[in-house]
Amino acid sequence: MSSEQFIRSKGLITQEKFYKIKEVKILLVGLGGVGGTALEALVRTGFQHFTIIDGDKVEPSNLNRQILFNENDIGKEKAYTAKQHLLQINPDLDIKAINAVINAENMDILKDIDFDFLVDAIDDIRAKVGLVKFALENEKPFVCSLGMANRFDPSKVFITRLDKATGDPLAKKFRYELKQVGIDTKKVNVSFSWETPLKDGTNLNSIMMPPSAAGLNIAFFVLAHFIQK
Repeated sequence: MSSEQFIRSKGLITQEKFYKIKEVKILLVGLGGVGGTALEALVRTGFQHFTIIDGDKVEPSNLNRQILFNENDIGKEKAYTAKQHLLQINPDLDIKAINAVINAENMDILKDIDFDFLVDAIDDIRAKVGLVKFALENEKPFVCSLGMANRFDPSKVFITRLDKATGDPLAKKFRYELKQVGIDTKKVNVSFSWETPLKDGTNLNSIMMPPSAAGLNIAFFVLAHFIQK
């Protein structure tokens, strides 16, 4: 890594806080449009320790919005491909890639992972509930992504509490499932778009702007958690 690579991060964050975030361990689940942008933003800011989890392979339809991948990656496992991409940005990264689809039945995967902050960037509701439950039980800070499909406007994306995220079908289901297991939705921070999604039946279409806006908001939320203490 060039000694100049993070000079502007240090200048903005301060050198003391920059070295603080270098020691933080991030667990990020889901490497799509939201998770990929959040991850790359954290890497480029100066975070150095990551465990990344995704069980999908890169598909051509991912390339219109998922920042970690290009045409040469089609058919490859996202987790390992993302790791190689990020090591080209900072070869000094400590990054563990796990090729697995997190679901409600395999949360045990997380038990041996040492982390300081959890980023949930997946769509499966039951798995999201499992991640929140795991984070709360282990007293770890976390943030979750909500739906960004069928939307256009990145300026309408922000971080809020789940109980305040209205008009999002995914948020409604997420709240319901969390309440079924006794979790207070006021304890769950989410990236949320207040733009009304286009009604398009069962099709979930997407362009890069809203998911990437969600990813950048998440990355800032993580950063702020550690530098504003």
